[in-house]
Amino acid sequence: MATTHIKRSTSASRLVNYAEKRAVKKDGLNLDIQYAKSEFKQVRAVYGNSGKTQAYASRIAFSPLEFNPQDPHDQTTVLAVAKEVYAKAYPNQQVALYEHADTDSLHVHAVIGAINLETGQKMHGNWHQYRDHLVHITDQVCQEHGLMVTQPDPNRHEKRSMAEIKLRAKQQPTWKDQIRQAVDHTMQNPLIRDFQAFQDDLKQQAVKVWERGKNLTYQLLGTNYKSRGTKLGIDYEKETIFNELASRQTQSRINQQPKRAINATTDPTQSDPDRTPELPGHSDSTTINSQNVPRSTASSDRTDRRQVNQEFQMTLNNLDSNNASSQAQLKQTLQNAYAVFQKQTNLISQQNLTALKQIQTEQGQNNQRLSQLSDQVNQTIQETMDQVADQVDQQLQATKKRFSWYEIKNYLLAVIPTGILTGLVFWLLTRYFS
Repeated sequence: MATTHIKRSTSASRLVNYAEKRAVKKDGLNLDIQYAKSEFKQVRAVYGNSGKTQAYASRIAFSPLEFNPQDPHDQTTVLAVAKEVYAKAYPNQQVALYEHADTDSLHVHAVIGAINLETGQKMHGNWHQYRDHLVHITDQVCQEHGLMVTQPDPNRHEKRSMAEIKLRAKQQPTWKDQIRQAVDHTMQNPLIRDFQAFQDDLKQQAVKVWERGKNLTYQLLGTNYKSRGTKLGIDYEKETIFNELASRQTQSRINQQPKRAINATTDPTQSDPDRTPELPGHSDSTTINSQNVPRSTASSDRTDRRQVNQEFQMTLNNLDSNNASSQAQLKQTLQNAYAVFQKQTNLISQQNLTALKQIQTEQGQNNQRLSQLSDQVNQTIQETMDQVADQVDQQLQATKKRFSWYEIKNYLLAVIPTGILTGLVFWLLTRYFS
């Protein structure tokens, strides 16, 4: 059984420094593990993509029931399984793998380069997509190797970090628990039926909540402690909260519809059965009238009541038929809207694909132009260097020639007077002393 984790990092070198210190074994994908930091840096420089995100830190931990951290054979097996997982999950990324055996379970730290070696683009997506993708590949590889596959707990509605688990073991409350308790208290109130009421009630409990994209963000008032609903658990996510509020609104409308129908069809003069018109000027007129009502009047009253009941039933039937027709119209409207949405989505996707192809074509043309320009620059530089070398050689030859004539001249100027003087001395000696 293997558990996975992945998160974004702004420094690949820092991740490598941490993982490399306590590694018992290490290996790499698309890089030399001995020079991981320099190769990460070279790829970022080559593609000119030195943004904020440099790498992703990931970890795969294996159950101590399957592998012994101190067994060299198990260490080799775990590293091979981890390498296969990352090779399938990120075949075009640089991945540095470092295996640690300093806990109860063997685990492998992976430093994943953010740049795709084929496209030169960075990894795009969110934390959930990366984790789900890695979990799926990990379970697949573990199953192929006969290892246990991690089974998620369907009843787990809260997510707790390791720090929260340790504080809870010490019976110390956390600020995330305060937010969870406030949300639970608010949702227990059946009168909370919309998001505005949800916000107002939480504000009274010193918790601020607002929408942020597909998530809800909670913050304790007066502090910098804030967390997304996805970090707190399923019960605190935007989808769960909004579905519950929508369900309460629907139930409230259903409960109010029969009352409106009854109030609309009931005669206000018959709301009080004890109320009968009293003749003016006689206190016993009510009794006298009730005693002297003929049978025809009683029959007409029954007919009127039957007619009122029929009209009431017809009203209910009309309401049901209207609801059915409204539902049919709504269904047809939704289907039409979905068809239009699907058509627009396909059109946008096609336009995006066309734009991507055009970008790729232009990128290829630009690369070709850059290659041609680089060749031209190199050729120009070579020709310039050759010309400079020829000129330097010519200057040297000319300098050598000038230097040789200069030496001969100086030699002659130094030798001729000396020879003449020496000849004159010998002549004088031979003339006067011979």
